[in-house]
Amino acid sequence: MSTKNVDEGMDDLSTQFEQMLTKITTLRTKVAAILEENSELRIENEHLRELLGAAEKKHQGVRELSQSKKNLEKLYNQGYHICNQYYGKRREENESCIFCTDIIYGER
Repeated sequence: MSTKNVDEGMDDLSTQFEQMLTKITTLRTKVAAILEENSELRIENEHLRELLGAAEKKHQGVRELSQSKKNLEKLYNQGYHICNQYYGKRREENESCIFCTDIIYGER
């Protein structure tokens, strides 16, 4: 093998090595960016889970009715007024009554 062939082979090898180094550097940068984004998304996901949990607890607290309110709700759903103004009267065509719903679901 001649010196010229060895030099050309070394130059080719050196060029390939530099190209690989450039690719490795690029890949490292991309991996670092992906890892950073992954960490940010994990933190955001945890925060959203906490918010969702708090909202569910709040929602459950609002939705839970006492037994007496459940009974009133049952009468209301059967088509009767439970408000002071129309108590016991049939609701025509099951129209809603703001007074009845306030008694059942209002904050007291």
